[in-house]
Amino acid sequence: MALEEIELQAVEVTASRTPSFSISKLRAAMGVVARPNMFNCTLTGAAVFNNRIPDFSYRCEKAEFPGRTIATNDDTLAGPTMKLPYDMTYNDITLSIICSEDMRERSFFETWMDYIVKPATAPDAGTIAFHEDYARGVKLVVDQLSSSDGVPVCTYTCYDVYPIAITPMNATWDEVNTYQRFGVTLTYRYHTFKSYSYGG
Repeated sequence: MALEEIELQAVEVTASRTPSFSISKLRAAMGVVARPNMFNCTLTGAAVFNNRIPDFSYRCEKAEFPGRTIATNDDTLAGPTMKLPYDMTYNDITLSIICSEDMRERSFFETWMDYIVKPATAPDAGTIAFHEDYARGVKLVVDQLSSSDGVPVCTYTCYDVYPIAITPMNATWDEVNTYQRFGVTLTYRYHTFKSYSYGG
């Protein structure tokens, strides 16, 4: 074998061992990424209540983009088991809410839940309100915003929303340089998804 051929093969082996993955290629391939802190959340349509949460978008410090699952049954008539869909289920979502000094945000959700199931102190304790009175027409909208210009790139809209749980809140001398917040779990009938980039 000629010396030139040996040197060429050595170059080819070295090149094959050079990793094609690099930080610069990763950055170029990733481009501008979506960031979890770029979001906007609005809650509208809770018309049965006199109280409101002013500037809800600023009070909601943490939200979730809702998920969904296709419910399936196993078909075992012949051959390997096959999953067949029969329904769509929508997951509950949780928000983290910042409290103002008068705790109006907490009061809003407490009042809403008391309307759904009458509290023990009410004359009609334990009775349940009609769904159209506490959920119908209530919408929660969560937007993912662009990292570059802040405009919505996709929107989730949840329909017929109502709260099913409120988390406890801390009352402690240990927490000085912070603020009160609480979590509220919302359930809803279904949601829609719109992508402004791909026409979804």
